[in-house]
Amino acid sequence: MVESKYVLYGLIAGAVSGIIAGITSFLTMPTVDEVLEYVKSYAGIHGITEDVLREYLTIALILSPFIAFIFSLVLGAVFGAVYEYFDKKIPGSTILSTLLTGLVYAAILILPNIVLGASQQKILVNTLCVISYTVVLIVLTIHKSPRISSEERYNEIEG
Repeated sequence: MVESKYVLYGLIAGAVSGIIAGITSFLTMPTVDEVLEYVKSYAGIHGITEDVLREYLTIALILSPFIAFIFSLVLGAVFGAVYEYFDKKIPGSTILSTLLTGLVYAAILILPNIVLGASQQKILVNTLCVISYTVVLIVLTIHKSPRISSEERYNEIEG
């Protein structure tokens, strides 16, 4: 079981955003032929036949939505811990900490893709991932704040 409600909320938000990222990745995925042409034009492939390369690319494209889900789940837990850090350091509403966490997530996941000129598909998937993560985190926080109340803290000490 997860010890911190913040990390648990991050995992839940990461799972939801991972599902969205996986579906978006699947729906916007290029064909094997498009990727094969890109790979052949970008890098010289020596010692491997086109058929073998096509098989590897097919497997990679099939697995990419699942990889996006797992990646989002892991990042969800990591940013759940970041959320906890912000919430403990910044006084006031937990929503402010949630929004700041989403902003940092966006800065790390989306900004480098824009600066380095990544594909529109990758920017779209990452943007939807960050937006869905932040929205789910806000909804969970509004539903039940992850902060431990003084009564809960007292019960933990006693029990």
